[in-house]
Amino acid sequence: MNILVFGAGPLGSLKAARLHEAGHDVHLLARGQRLVDLKEHGIVIHEEGTDGEEVAHVPVVESFEPDDDYDLVLIVMGEHQAVQILDTLAENDHVPTFLFMGNNVNGSDEIVQALGKERVMLGFPYPGGKREGHVMRVLPIDEDEKYTIPIGEVDGTVRPRTRQVAAVLEDMRGYDVKIRTDMDEWLKYHVALLMSGLVPALYAADTSMKRLGETRDLLVLSVRATKEALRGLRNAGYAPSPPVVRVFEYVPEPICVWIIGWLMRNEYAKISVEGHARDGRDEMRYLFDGFRSILDETDVETEAIDQLAPYYDPETAPYPEGKRKLSLQWGGLVAPAIGVGALALALRSLRSRASADSAAEREFRGVYYEVSGPEDATAVVFTHGFALDRETWREQTATLSESYRVLSWDLPGCGDAAAVSDPVRFEAAARKLLGILDEEGIDQAVLVGQSMGSLLSQYIAYHHPDRVQALVHVGGFPLHKGFSERTIKVMGLHVRALKRMPEQLLYDVFGRFVAHTPDAQAYARRASACTGKENMVSLERSLLEDMDEGIPELTELPQLVVVGEHEYLLLRKKATEWNDRLPNSGYKAVPDAGHIANHDNPTAFTEILSSFLESLD
Repeated sequence: MNILVFGAGPLGSLKAARLHEAGHDVHLLARGQRLVDLKEHGIVIHEEGTDGEEVAHVPVVESFEPDDDYDLVLIVMGEHQAVQILDTLAENDHVPTFLFMGNNVNGSDEIVQALGKERVMLGFPYPGGKREGHVMRVLPIDEDEKYTIPIGEVDGTVRPRTRQVAAVLEDMRGYDVKIRTDMDEWLKYHVALLMSGLVPALYAADTSMKRLGETRDLLVLSVRATKEALRGLRNAGYAPSPPVVRVFEYVPEPICVWIIGWLMRNEYAKISVEGHARDGRDEMRYLFDGFRSILDETDVETEAIDQLAPYYDPETAPYPEGKRKLSLQWGGLVAPAIGVGALALALRSLRSRASADSAAEREFRGVYYEVSGPEDATAVVFTHGFALDRETWREQTATLSESYRVLSWDLPGCGDAAAVSDPVRFEAAARKLLGILDEEGIDQAVLVGQSMGSLLSQYIAYHHPDRVQALVHVGGFPLHKGFSERTIKVMGLHVRALKRMPEQLLYDVFGRFVAHTPDAQAYARRASACTGKENMVSLERSLLEDMDEGIPELTELPQLVVVGEHEYLLLRKKATEWNDRLPNSGYKAVPDAGHIANHDNPTAFTEILSSFLESLD
C-alpha cells in the first residue's frame, strides 16, 4: 500500500519505519531541521532499556500536494496541530483515507467538515516517546506483548475500509489493532485520565516524576481530579471507553495514591510521561482547555481540577515538595482487596495492554471473535444479546482472561459480522460457535449468554451437552416452555413495528429499552446501529421461530440465573420461576442494572460471575 506519514516526531517516525519494514511503499513528510536529520541519518529509533538503535531509510517528502496520490495518509500528531493542516489536506481529493492518530478532545466535526466523513478515521498511536536530536526515543515494544492501536470510523460503523486499514497497521512488528465503534469516547477518556490530574500534578512537581511520587498531596489531588473528570464525562453523556476505566471511580483513594505514587517514584515510562509533558506543554494545555469546556456544561464539582489547573501555566511556582497535609479518604464502593485488582485493570488499560485489548481478534467463516487467556485454563464463552456485539463483555473478558480461556464473539448479522453475514437460526449459529471452539481446540466451555445469547446457550447445551460445562444466563428466560404459543404470535407484531420505525428512532428506543444506565444505553444505541435495521428485523423473525420451536426439556448442568435489579417485571418473574424449576441452579440480582446487567453494572456482575466460576473450579 502507498502510505504517507504526516508527522515526523517519535511516533510518526516509528510508524513509518515499521510500515516500511513490513514492505509498504511509505513516505515520511518532514520539514526544517527534522528533514535535514532524516536525509543525513535516516529514522533512528532507540527503545528505552535497550543498547542498540534501529535505523530505517524511508523516502522523505517536504510537502503534501493537491495531486499527490496515496492510498492512506496517517496524521500522527495532536489535535492542536492537526486542525492547522486541514486546509492543506482538503486541497487533495485523491486520497481516500486520512487516519488521524493523536490526542483529540473536541471530536471529529471540524475534521469531517473539511474532508468529509467517508475520508476520515480516528486512532491513537502507541507507545510514548520523545525526541533527542535526530534520535527518537520510545518505550520498549515487546514482541510477545504487543501494543494495541485503537482505530475506528467517526460514525462508529465497521466497513471493509476499516478492516483494510487495520490489516495494514497490524503488519507493523510489535503491534495489534483493535477496531472500535466508540473512538470519540475513547479519545475523550484518554484525555480525561491524563490531563485532568496527572499532567498538571506533574507540572506542579516541576515536571519530575520522582518529585511527584514523593509529594503525597499532589498525588491526592491528581486522583481526586481524575475521578472528577470521569464523573464529568459520564454526566455529559459519554460512555466510559474502554469500559474498564469506570472502575477507577470506585477504588478507594489511598489505594490509587499508593499505586500511582509507586509508579512515579520508580519513574515508570519516564520517556513518555516526563518527556512528552515537558516538550508538549502547548498540546497539554490545549487538550485541558477543550476538556474543561466539556466539564463546564455539566454540574459536576471540580474542586481538585480547579486546584491543579493553574500549574499548566509555566509561570506558576511549583508545589511544595513532599507536602502531605491532605487527609486520605477511604470512601468508595469497592473493598480494598478488590480495589487493588480493579485499579490494576484500569492501569493496564491505560498502557493499552489490557488483556481484552491484547486478545487475538480472529475470523472464522464470516464470524468475528476474540480469544485470550491461558490455553490450558477453563474456557468461558460469552454470547451477546439481540442486536448487540461482543463489546458488551469488555470488562468481563479483561478481568477473567487472567485466569480463564476467554472467548467472545459476534453472532452472524451483528457487530463486526453485520456487513458480511445475515442473521441465522439457532441451529446454524450453534454450528458456527462449535466450529470456532474446534478451531481453538476448546472441547468444553462455560457458556455465558445475555438474553438471546442465553437462549442460544440453552439450545447448545441441550443438543451438544458434551461441549458445555455450565451455563450463566443474564436477562434470560427458559427456551423450554418459556412463553406460550399465543404470546409468541403476539410478539410477532413487534417485527412489523421494527420495519416501520425510522432508523435513528429505532436505535434510540432500543437503547432505552434494554439498558438502565446512560453508559449502557449509549452503547446499545451504537451497537444496534452497527447491526442495522434490516438485520434487526431478520434477527427478530429468526428469534421468534426458535422460541416457538424451543427445546424438549431443561438441562441438568450447573447454572446461574442473573437479572438486573431494574429488569422488566415479566422477565424477573420468568427468571425466578425458571430458577425454581432448574435442578442445579443459583439466582443473583445485580444492583443498579436492567436487562443488560453485565453492561449496566459491569463491576458487580463480574464479581458475581467470578464467584460462580470459582465454585465450578
